[in-house]
Amino acid sequence: MSTEADTRTEDLVELFEERVKGPIETYLDVCVHCGLCADACHAYVGTGDVDQIPSARAQELEKVYKRYFTRLGRVAPWLVGAKELNEEVLDRLQKMAYQCTLCRRCALYCPFGIDNASMVSAIRGLLADAGRVPAPLWEHTNNAYELGNTLAISDKVFLDRIEWFEEELQDEVDDDEATIPLDREGARVLFVPTPIQIMRFPSVIISAAKIFYAVGEDWTMSTRRFDGTNFGLFSGEEERRDEMAQRLVDEVERLGARVLVLSECGHSYWAMKVAAESWLGKPLSFEVKNIVEVIAEYISEGRLKLDPSVNKDVVTYHDPCNLSRKGGLIEEPRVCLETATESFVEMTPSGEHAWCCGGGGGVITIPEYDEVRLASGQPKADQIRESGAEVVATACDNCKLQIINLAEHYGLDVSVVGVVDLVAQALILHQDKK
Repeated sequence: MSTEADTRTEDLVELFEERVKGPIETYLDVCVHCGLCADACHAYVGTGDVDQIPSARAQELEKVYKRYFTRLGRVAPWLVGAKELNEEVLDRLQKMAYQCTLCRRCALYCPFGIDNASMVSAIRGLLADAGRVPAPLWEHTNNAYELGNTLAISDKVFLDRIEWFEEELQDEVDDDEATIPLDREGARVLFVPTPIQIMRFPSVIISAAKIFYAVGEDWTMSTRRFDGTNFGLFSGEEERRDEMAQRLVDEVERLGARVLVLSECGHSYWAMKVAAESWLGKPLSFEVKNIVEVIAEYISEGRLKLDPSVNKDVVTYHDPCNLSRKGGLIEEPRVCLETATESFVEMTPSGEHAWCCGGGGGVITIPEYDEVRLASGQPKADQIRESGAEVVATACDNCKLQIINLAEHYGLDVSVVGVVDLVAQALILHQDKK
């Protein structure tokens, strides 16, 4: 007679089979556990914990796979190191999967091109099925799904903040008629920020509005969808992930915008630019761009006049993994910074090879992983120190929060700002706009 635990295991094994197939199954077969990914992983380099090695995560997944889906694993599991999918194994998988930032740096150095992040995403999906999403991450995801944004910002608070941002914009551009348009149908651009920008980094929204004002952009924001993030991507809850992407698509189409411009957020760009069409099974009817990409276009077209002497400090740029390595936006932020600052220096390595800051993948939302998160950020902290920069610019909220934490933890004497803010500070407004 089967017990409740047996039934749960059978259900999870069935779900496991659905997730560990296709490329994931191939990766498990191909990985020879050579360990070349170890030195490419910021978490392993920073902590020295062998469980952080990307191939170790693959190996843990492989042990369960062998137990249920190979003949020898079913008959003599001890001979091949196969493991039952029990609560102890789920505990271990949870720790390994949700401490990974999904940065994909390891994939660049794998001789077989194995995408460890895809395997980790499969593990997270299994854990979500098992009700094993870490509580703080689940709360953010649930807020977004049920209330429309990760921080549960009410409509009233949003409108109050926008009113304040608009007043700041008017002061910045010396024009009492400057506005932050809301729900304007037919605008070319729908600009979508993140909740943390609304509440903690408002300068990003004000700076973007100032730049849109300077070029005379035809734009709007939405009162229905003011959260560009997709925490279902982090939690592993695929149905919620897809629904959140669809809601954003619906809003762009409702307003009739031709371009969805996402603010300084790495994963929101990757989700909508790279993955959404695959998730939703249909092409998008509009373009998806990141705000730094749009600003770089304005600069290249000669639509922005900038005075780099306003930003005199030595500035370096941290490449958010979802924008650079996974999203291909490497030159665009550099066009912005090289034009808007007096002294720009690179970290080494940079671009697609840049070290992950250690705060992505939802890790920064889980306090119990703070010690590991800070330790795994050491390679990035070392890079920042070696650059000699006084200012670290980046284009992602998670990266900003993590680097602020790293600066405090490792004694880095730097300030952390958005790329958009530095451009807005250097902006020379056209005379006919005053």
